[in-house]
Parts: sequence; C-alpha cells; structure tokens
Amino acid sequence: MKSNKRNILILVLAIMLAFISSACGANAVTEITTMPPEQKSEGSQDEQISSSGQGTDNSSDNTSELIVHFLDVGQADCTLIQLPNGEEVLIDAGNYGDGSYITSYLKNQNVDDIEYLILTHPHEDHIGSAKEIITSFAVEKVYMPDVSSDSNLYESTMLAIENKGIEIIYAEPGLKIIDSPDLKFQLLSPKSMYYSELNEYSAAARLEYSDTSFLFTGDAESVSELEMLGGGFNLDSDVLKVGHHGGRTSSSRDFLQAVTPEYSIISCGEDNSYGHPHIETLNRLTDIGSEIYRTDELGTIVILSDGQNISIESDEAIEIPLAPLEILNTPPVQNASEDKEPSAISETNYVGNKNSLVFHNPDCSSVADMKESNKIFFTTRQAATDQDYTPCGRCNP
Repeated sequence: MKSNKRNILILVLAIMLAFISSACGANAVTEITTMPPEQKSEGSQDEQISSSGQGTDNSSDNTSELIVHFLDVGQADCTLIQLPNGEEVLIDAGNYGDGSYITSYLKNQNVDDIEYLILTHPHEDHIGSAKEIITSFAVEKVYMPDVSSDSNLYESTMLAIENKGIEIIYAEPGLKIIDSPDLKFQLLSPKSMYYSELNEYSAAARLEYSDTSFLFTGDAESVSELEMLGGGFNLDSDVLKVGHHGGRTSSSRDFLQAVTPEYSIISCGEDNSYGHPHIETLNRLTDIGSEIYRTDELGTIVILSDGQNISIESDEAIEIPLAPLEILNTPPVQNASEDKEPSAISETNYVGNKNSLVFHNPDCSSVADMKESNKIFFTTRQAATDQDYTPCGRCNP
C-alpha cells in the first residue's frame, strides 16, 4: 500500500514538474517573438529607413547627370554629349588638324567608345578630324545626311567608316535615335533631297532629358529651319547650339521664337574671317532674352543637367550691346581709293577660303566676309578643284 502511495506521489510530482517545465518554455518563446510596443516602433522605423535608402539609390539612377561639352575647336563644330544612360554622342569633328586635341579631350572624359557619331554635313569644319576619331575610338553608328562631297576629307572619312564596318544611318526628320521615358534623342532634318546650299543638308537633332532639352542644328540655314517649323516637331528647348556659327543666314526670327532658348551657344573662332557671329544674329537672340555663350570668348563650354536644372561651367554670359538701327540699315561707305585701284578680286575668276576650302564667285556675299589673309585666288575652276577646294553652294561657281 505504501509502495502504491509512493508510486502515486512520484507520478503526481512528475506530472507537476512536466507542467511547470512546459509553462516556462512557452514563456521563453513568447519573449523572443514578441516585442514591447516601443521596440516595435523602432523596428518599423528601421525598415522605413532601409526602404527609403533603396528608394534614394533608384532616384540617384534616374537623376544621373547629362553633360554636354561644346569644344573650343575654333571656326568649327565639335560637341561631346555624355548621356545619363552611360552612352556617348559626338556631333561633328572639328577642322582637319583638330584630331589630337579632340581625341585627348575625349579620353580625359573617360570616353572609350562612341555609340552615336553624328556628322551633320560634309564641310571641312565639321568632318575635318572625323577619320582620326573613327580610327581612335570604337564607333557603333554614324548618322549623316545622304549627300556626298568630292573632297579628299569626305572620301577618307567614308573609307575609314567602311574599313571599320560601322553602320551608316542616313538622317531624316523624325528618326528616333533614343526613345525612352526620360531620355529622347531625335533627328529633325534634312527634309529635302536637294538644296542649293550644302549647309541646308545639316542633320539637326533635339535631345530631351526629363524636363530639360537641347537643340543642335549644325549649319542649318533658314530654308531648313522653315522645314523644321512646318514638320510638327516640338522645337522648344532650354539650350540652342546656334546654327552656322552665328551666321546671319541661320537663326531666323520665327525659328528662334519657336525654340525660345534660355541659353544660346555659339561655336566660332576668334577673329574669324567670316565675321561670325553676325550682329543680326546676336540681336535676334538678345530680342528673345537668350543668354549668349561663345567659345571664342569662353573656350570650351560645359553644360550639366540633372533632368530638372541646368548649370553652365563657364563665366557669366556675355552681354551683347545692340547695334543702333541706323548702323544696321546704312550701307557701307566705299572708300574713294577703292574706286581708283582695282582689287585682286577683279583680276581673278574664283576666290577660295583657306579655312573652309570652299571657292566662290568674286561677287559672292561670302567673299565680302573673308579676311584678305584668308583668301586664295584661282584663274580657273579646275585650279580650285585640283587643290581640293569645293564650290560654294550659294553662288555655284
């Protein structure tokens, strides 16, 4: 009996110990999985900070900088565009002889390949160093107008493109190079198959990065500008690369009023023989309230955009004084000595420009803009073409 009682007691004690042990185990689990209210709040905040940090990283990707470099290549054009998606665009390649400078500049910007090379038109001051650029960098695609030139520079450039097997895409209005939600790059010209002036074939392009925009027009003149106006394109842009180095035959009033650029960039050479930029262009830009930046005065100009704001790494914009109307409307006074002594132009059949390698009729308006030191005279058309000079598209010598 005692033995049974002892066994019953042991059994009861064992059951009690088991119950107490399981209860303690349950309390321990509860302490691990359940946090006091204040600890829950802190944990939630930590999660919010982590989530916010991830959001910041994505936002940073979306607001990477667009950098546009307007290189100081004298009386020529060369623009490097570093896109926020990591790709590079090069618009034009300066004069012949600028290759080492352009190549060095691009390499200093860590450019090792060029996804898009745009050669706006085959004038020497736009394709001058294209061959060297093509041989120095991996170029994916070349965009250019469907027009040729009989100059050696053009032929050597085309040969370099062929030798490297680079795809050529002929420019036409509406051709989209990039079309993503925050980054768009589209060609606007040329529209026609034939123009009387080679400049009018220029492949103009508009770049849009979120809320900021840039318009690059090459040497497009008033005829091409009129076609762009009638093409149904959105021309409104924050930055305008002014056409034809600021020449009076570009940047027509209607075109500028459609673009309404806050900033206007003019690429031209100091004391160039053409007198670029012309006062008429400067006045038209000033009339629409655009700030003017010039490579001949400021050197290379760099513009940065985060998609919302634009900043310029350069001096303050140069204020251009307006010329009095009576000066603009008064014909130049001819010196009496000019009547007595015939000029060299009257003794020759053609006048060439040593910078552009273009020859003209003596009465062409371009000849009047040239410096005497920049002129070369030919008695025959063959003599000009033999020296790789191309005929002016305006006067058709």
